[in-house]
Amino acid sequence: MSNVTQIGELASWGGEKGKQFLDKEIGTEFAGVSVNTTAPGGESPFWHAHAKIEEIYIVVDGRGEFALGDEVLPLEAGTAVRVAPGVMHALRALPESPSPMRWLCIRAAGQELASVGHDAELDRERPFPWSA
Repeated sequence: MSNVTQIGELASWGGEKGKQFLDKEIGTEFAGVSVNTTAPGGESPFWHAHAKIEEIYIVVDGRGEFALGDEVLPLEAGTAVRVAPGVMHALRALPESPSPMRWLCIRAAGQELASVGHDAELDRERPFPWSA
């Protein structure tokens, strides 16, 4: 079975909350995807890592930084970052980004995502490297 949904023009990505999960809309089982928007100067609300889920982040607009463990990587349109299970990560849109950073997050776990459940470990206390 195939399903189609309309995520709209780039400027509308993420909706009111800045993140729109498409999994239920398109009926995925083994992969998940979200469309996301982070305003200039905005950042992840916390660090996180997944026990089983692998993530791929693909930036389509704007500029930012990606904290991947102890490394900070620059982000711009066309950047793709793979995050292995167990790696703490967070991101931000640079305050001077000429536009909001818009990006896709693709998730997979080698099994049905529903069977994995919410496997994220959150770290709300760890400071971001760009906050220092």
